[in-house]
Amino acid sequence: MHLLTNWQNYVHNYGKFFAMKKNIFIEGDIKVGKSYVLEKILKILNIKYGGFKTIAIYKEDKKVAFKLIDLLTNEENIVATYNIDGNLIVNSDVFDKLGVKALENGLKKSDLIVMDELGFLEDNSNKFKEKVFEVLNSDKNVLAVIKEKRNKFLNEISNLGEVFKIENDNKEMIINKIVDEVRNGYL
Repeated sequence: MHLLTNWQNYVHNYGKFFAMKKNIFIEGDIKVGKSYVLEKILKILNIKYGGFKTIAIYKEDKKVAFKLIDLLTNEENIVATYNIDGNLIVNSDVFDKLGVKALENGLKKSDLIVMDELGFLEDNSNKFKEKVFEVLNSDKNVLAVIKEKRNKFLNEISNLGEVFKIENDNKEMIINKIVDEVRNGYL
């Protein structure tokens, strides 16, 4: 009986601390609004966040490249470009240098780590993927956008948190659910 009381005491005193750390992943089809949902959540929460964002670059309505941006320093670099044949050429060094630096900056200087988006571009960026796992296993809370189509890397990281699937008709509900979880101390 004494052990049960001690265990209950432990859960009561420390359970909330352990429950507060959470990784939340937002997934959905292409162009469904995953980044929109993330941005709206960040605006509502109004907390200091760091990490990275990848943005498509268009020229005359045609996607020509992607850039990676450190959300704290606004440093950016081209991470991938389409060649003349339409094949995507990825510069893994950008993930391994700027991507790693963005995550390190987030760990040191923010309350929440944002990763928008994790997918296939970083397949050959081992230092970056190691840093992603380090962040997901740190004491920092994470809000990340992930591709719905999975690879080994995405399967592994999605098991480290809660995944919310965005669809055209549930964006506001998901936004409210995630914001409520954060405000109630679950993130």
